[in-house]
Amino acid sequence: MTTRPGYVWDATASQWVEIGQAAVLAPIAYQASQPSSPATGDIWIDSDDEVPSVDSTLYYRWTKTMSGAETSLSGTDDNSLTLKYTPGYESVFINGVLQVRGSDYLATTGTTVTGLTALTASDVVMVESIVAYSVGDTYTQSTLNTMFSPITTTGLVLITSATIGTAVSSVAVTSAFSATYESYKILITGGVGSADTELQLQMGATATGYYEARFGANYSGTTAGPFCTANGSKWTDVGVARSTNGIDANIEISSPFTAKNTYFSARRVSTNNAYQVLGYLANTTSYTDFTINPISGTLTGGTIKVYGYK
Repeated sequence: MTTRPGYVWDATASQWVEIGQAAVLAPIAYQASQPSSPATGDIWIDSDDEVPSVDSTLYYRWTKTMSGAETSLSGTDDNSLTLKYTPGYESVFINGVLQVRGSDYLATTGTTVTGLTALTASDVVMVESIVAYSVGDTYTQSTLNTMFSPITTTGLVLITSATIGTAVSSVAVTSAFSATYESYKILITGGVGSADTELQLQMGATATGYYEARFGANYSGTTAGPFCTANGSKWTDVGVARSTNGIDANIEISSPFTAKNTYFSARRVSTNNAYQVLGYLANTTSYTDFTINPISGTLTGGTIKVYGYK
């Protein structure tokens, strides 16, 4: 509908009336296309799909010219689009006039609009809505947990970490082993020893049954003679503590929690020699804790970290 300067709309007579004069020209009928030669003061509202396209997955416009007497809307429109909307996010226009939700119409199903006052032939109804957006090719949290579970259960997982205090003769690490993992890595770094010495490892409170073999070479290229311990009170050569170059240990533990022999392997690097150390504990006790101590002197600073892996 347009407006005309100097005129008012006479709804009873359905025509424009010049202010102070008799009725004159009837108004231009509602139209969906832009006027080709609008007059000054005319107002035109685009109410169809002749506007730049929008993403119908986000914003949906349904436009239909009525046959008359309709009180509900559904099905396809003049552009073969099927009516759909998100209830509560729709707007209904009749001949460009916005209708009041819940008063002029009801829209609850997402596919049908009801409760309209009977429409007139050639009325143009438009339903606009923000449409619920569905993202394709996505994963649920459950799916992602399943996909990435190998990363968290088969790779190295930090179980516990203990800080070495000042001038301590031993460090007990609790809750290190469980049924969750079969194999473990113990790393000891940082800190210093009060003197250059080797590190010992005791499983739980067990003080017997430790078997150990050490093989290596010195830095002059000659073999450092093998060393063996049978039925000792601890594994006695699992790492080193040095007074100026820090504490170092890299220990692999197998089956500490299960009811079978516990095995270990480690590498030990000292000032003059490098060794590979292997051993086992001759019992079937289930362990959760272990203790690290220097053969002589004390330890200060550094960290003991325990990792589990499958």
